[in-house]
Amino acid sequence: MLALSSYSAKEHILIAAALQNLADPSKGFTANSWFCERGVFARFVWPDWPDTVRNELAVMTSEFHRQYTQLLEVPEGSSDWKAVFRDWRADSESASVIGEAFSNHFPARVAWVESERDRRGRIGASCMVRDLLQVDVVRDASPISSIIRDSMTRRAERVPCSLQLSWKDSMAIPPGPLSETDREAFQSSVQQVFRWAKHRIRTILDALHDRLKTLYGERFRGLYVFGSYARSDAGIELPEDSDLDVALILSDFENSYDEIRRTSDITFDLGLEHSLVISLVPVREEDFKEGRTNFTRVISEYAIRV
Repeated sequence: MLALSSYSAKEHILIAAALQNLADPSKGFTANSWFCERGVFARFVWPDWPDTVRNELAVMTSEFHRQYTQLLEVPEGSSDWKAVFRDWRADSESASVIGEAFSNHFPARVAWVESERDRRGRIGASCMVRDLLQVDVVRDASPISSIIRDSMTRRAERVPCSLQLSWKDSMAIPPGPLSETDREAFQSSVQQVFRWAKHRIRTILDALHDRLKTLYGERFRGLYVFGSYARSDAGIELPEDSDLDVALILSDFENSYDEIRRTSDITFDLGLEHSLVISLVPVREEDFKEGRTNFTRVISEYAIRV
């Protein structure tokens, strides 16, 4: 969950100290001051999963605002909100998916999940799994090893796993070295989350690929995603005003407009089913391989093969 409030810079010493006292890293709850060109703000972030933790911290945040009436709540999506959160918003859907996936493989060890999504569909999340870090990886009895073990023990209690999700290039970062058993459970957990992240777009692309291959037979040479969904900052889905741009590679054809008409029922039906506009561009195989046009030269550098 995310919350934001503004306050006068004259109140900073009081508010900043209160925020520091309110924060509880063990529960994934951060509360701090935020200075930007638009003013001074109190910035609150806490887990979206499970409901018990989310609701408990929501109550604490509300009580904090009742106690410090100097705080003026900032509406989500406002210009001040965007200045601080860069249009990231809490995402309970992905938090639940991550929480349930990790709970499947780490029973009773998942403490909380905090997840955010921006308007491009990118997801950034933190998942706290208890006792995940292998503290005894340093085994000798030297003073420096003892210091390292103590540091790792403290880290294990407060540092969560980090996840960044999109439909094509998701990643997950554990807090440090894992035991063999936990490593396997971690891999299984994140693979389950990655499958969810790619599901919507991958499902559309797989269906599009199969139907077009059936339509064209031997003339079909492949599909490549370009445009917004092929960008490095693409998320699990983009706003409704972003088309799914796909290059249809064919051995040859006479007129691209004829091919667009020929495939229009397929793209329309899939787009209607998934609430997405599919923009299909026929491309001759040799033009794509040799970069004979500006379009083929550009997309061949970054397009993603389906």
